[in-house]
Amino acid sequence: MASTGGKPLSFLPKADAVLLSSERSPPPPRPEVVGPIYDPEQIDKPVECWSQDLESCFYPPKTDPYAPSSAPDKPCPSPRYLRAHLAKNERLRLSMLWYYTRDIINEPELLAGLQEKACLAQESTGWEYAVIGVLDVNVYIRLATVGLELAILPRGETLCAHTVTQPPGNVFLLPNMMEDWRYRESPYVEQGGLTAYAGVPLRMQHESGECVGLGSLCVASATSRDPLSKPQQQTLARLADWIVADIVLCARAKRQRERHRMAELIAEVERDDDDTVSEEPVLRIMRAAYPDATISLQSARAGHIETDGGRPILSSNLENGLWEDTNYIDEFIAGSNQHDTPSDKVVRFVAAHCESTLGPSLLVVATKDFRHIFDDVDSWFVRTCAGMLSQRWQKRLLAEVMTAKEIFLRGISHQLRTPIHGILGAAELLAEDLKSWGSQGNDAKPNLAELVKPIVGVGKSSLYLETISAAGRDLMSTVNSMITLNRWTDIAMTDRQYAVHHIEELETELAKGVSDMISGDTRYKPSIFFNYDLPAGRESLRVDLNLLRDSLLPIVINAIQNTRTGIVAVTASMGQDGKEFVVDVEDTGCGIHLKDQKRIFDLYEKVGEHSTRAGLGLPLAVKFAMLLRGSVELVSSEVDRGSHFRATFGDVDCVSSPVSSKPLRSKPKQIPPKFHRMASSSGDGPLSAHFEKCLIRNGFTASETTDDCLLILDLIPDLEERRTCFSKIPREQPVICLIPGSEGKETLEPTSNNIIYVSGPFLTSTINLALEEIDRIMTEMSASRDNLSRPNGPSPLATNDEGSSSDEGYGSMPVSPPLNTAADGIGSDMGTMAPSVDETNASSHLESRPPTSIAKTPTSPAKLRALLVDDNVVNLRIMEMYCKKRGIPYCSATDGQQAIDIFSKQQSLSSAGGGDAFQLILMDLQMPVCDGIEATRRIRLLEKQANCEASVLFIVTGQDSLSDREAASSVGADEYLVKPVSIKLLDRGLKRYFPAFEAG
Repeated sequence: MASTGGKPLSFLPKADAVLLSSERSPPPPRPEVVGPIYDPEQIDKPVECWSQDLESCFYPPKTDPYAPSSAPDKPCPSPRYLRAHLAKNERLRLSMLWYYTRDIINEPELLAGLQEKACLAQESTGWEYAVIGVLDVNVYIRLATVGLELAILPRGETLCAHTVTQPPGNVFLLPNMMEDWRYRESPYVEQGGLTAYAGVPLRMQHESGECVGLGSLCVASATSRDPLSKPQQQTLARLADWIVADIVLCARAKRQRERHRMAELIAEVERDDDDTVSEEPVLRIMRAAYPDATISLQSARAGHIETDGGRPILSSNLENGLWEDTNYIDEFIAGSNQHDTPSDKVVRFVAAHCESTLGPSLLVVATKDFRHIFDDVDSWFVRTCAGMLSQRWQKRLLAEVMTAKEIFLRGISHQLRTPIHGILGAAELLAEDLKSWGSQGNDAKPNLAELVKPIVGVGKSSLYLETISAAGRDLMSTVNSMITLNRWTDIAMTDRQYAVHHIEELETELAKGVSDMISGDTRYKPSIFFNYDLPAGRESLRVDLNLLRDSLLPIVINAIQNTRTGIVAVTASMGQDGKEFVVDVEDTGCGIHLKDQKRIFDLYEKVGEHSTRAGLGLPLAVKFAMLLRGSVELVSSEVDRGSHFRATFGDVDCVSSPVSSKPLRSKPKQIPPKFHRMASSSGDGPLSAHFEKCLIRNGFTASETTDDCLLILDLIPDLEERRTCFSKIPREQPVICLIPGSEGKETLEPTSNNIIYVSGPFLTSTINLALEEIDRIMTEMSASRDNLSRPNGPSPLATNDEGSSSDEGYGSMPVSPPLNTAADGIGSDMGTMAPSVDETNASSHLESRPPTSIAKTPTSPAKLRALLVDDNVVNLRIMEMYCKKRGIPYCSATDGQQAIDIFSKQQSLSSAGGGDAFQLILMDLQMPVCDGIEATRRIRLLEKQANCEASVLFIVTGQDSLSDREAASSVGADEYLVKPVSIKLLDRGLKRYFPAFEAG
């Protein structure tokens, strides 16, 4: 419905909006000085304090509450007129007055209401004048009047000051002051012209039950009047209570507005992400809330609080965080109430405990203003600000502690990994030498053969070196776990990096992590299967992939370490309710005794009392899972039968894949859609049973016969039995032979082209590449039966060591980021054998650089020249020994500045045709004079300025923080290797960048 103006109006209320107001003329200007002063002789004299004798002498009690006030007998001597005196509870009265009427003259709505009530009082009595006012310590302030002007009057000479001190409920009624000796010669009678007066106090009750008078509502007349009737007196009393209620409501509304403003100030500081540790933002909003107060932070250890202009105040004197100088206030009220309140010293403060740079502290808001009364809103605001100061101090301490911890971890990481790198690097190089000497056999010179025979012949050397390597791997595993445990807080505080990842990316990350941890460790040889059972079309996860990997990897590693041979199966699925992501890790290992199952998730608890492991893996998995609203549990375990762990995550969502993964059988052209599991004399193999699940999930169907099927079987350990089995298979029928982790590739022999060997870990991408490879072979065989494109002696489909980014030496940290592509896994390093699939490189989901970054011009070892940079003599010597064994000419530097100088000099010589430039740089990170980051930056700048081909630069360091990796990447490092670095890992890294490079 339209309004009178024709436009529809909407009601959008505000809590403090005025809904009804009348047109009023502007209020008259308010006086700012005291006047009129009718008795200048008494103006500088304080009014007397209350006493019982004074009360009974000058204000005799009334027998009838509605009767006029009776005049007592005139004492001798007596004053010319009766001046007002202080109230019995004057300090309490003034405190309540100051609190409820603070800045009352700036409340126009309230004053307008008071004016209406003054008119009602005048109209209800019929007398000429009406006044509403409040009584301060030294003056009476008229707030609303009828017939009189607004004024600020001296307290001692006003009639209303007498009304304020009257008992509650009484009307101070003087119908004819000319007949009362107390007021006959009063200035307001003699000079003001008043004759009749009736006043009622503006009474308010304290929570203790005591009543005080804030001011008065009075009516007056220039002529004598009949006493007010009982209804008229009751009307004045009700109007007075109404006035007090309005004053209280106005004060409460104002405090609510101030509290809201304070809350906005607090929210402003909390929203400020730029400065979360400094005290200044908190102190700034406090100064905004209390512009006239003094704000300070003081140490709480002293036991007292310093005040400006006063003595120290004992902390024990605070009451609910508040303090008031009652003695000073009482002294002023009693002896100086003719003056306005002073501001020479602190009279009140509110304080709250906090933590700051001073240690245990007190946040203090102090005021010298008598009229500034602190309340619960102030206490809340100061406590909240104190809490924010404590939080900021704790954040600052935490930041400093985290920085110190980061420095410590970087240092200890460097100090531990660097010598271990030297030990294990030397052991690996020695192993190569011993293997080389042993292969020389009888061709060695007699004296060398005699020297080597006691070592190699007995076979103890391998045992010694394996012991060194195993101990080094265990030590590094413990160091890495402890560092990760100490960094858990940092990781927990870091923002989650949510993104959509295909499930195969998770498989690849876990397989890579497993390879980094245990590859080359002869103690652990289980076969690892990765599988998933997710809703069709929802094979992708929205998750922080690194956090999910860190949650699952310790569980998988634990299963491997407890399954020296056998199978570890990792299966991803959705929970029964479809809201949780579940990963089951099952192994066929040693199992866990019932009495040990409750403590395996506790820090440093190990099932084997004499185990060399640290007992940190499962506790770390639990901690990381919590960050994804997850949990880890032991579902079941049986000694010598294996264990089943389950990780459940609530903060992992299965989503539609951007590019759906097609079933495997839709990709091959020549492989039949059916498969058959072949059984050996020892029965069905466990590997083929797991492999069967993967094929079924991807659209293949099982067959009871071998006709027109893809055959799968486990590798038969016995060579003769294997030959017999293979001889019965038609040469045109495709076969996938699964190699257990416990079987080495040296046990394999060339077979026909239709048989492909596949070794673990068995990822979805591994199976995909295996089928693609066998499909390619079958296609070639079908196209040309008489002229095979490949020799008849194909080899197993085994892991390609050269393409792998994992460390087959001793658990060194991974190359970061990986540089492999799916194609790297196809090919063989075993002569005429069939193509092989490297499970670690089989996924195209590995984070990889553009191919151009690794497509270096093939360089022969003779032309490859290296610059080795490390401040540690042992590690520098290890790299020098490595280069000597690989036939790589090198130069060495012990700090970044030396490296820059050597590089610049060699670059100049190369430009002048005086030698080859450096194609390879192995750079340490933490060095004196100039660190590796700065040295790398300046070397890249030199290359850019010379417009020459960039060298391959590997960071080889003991630090493994994300910030170091990012810094290295930002200045142009190609790889980031964390000590101890396996010799085989280094070989593979060089092979990727320099295809002509040959290890050994």
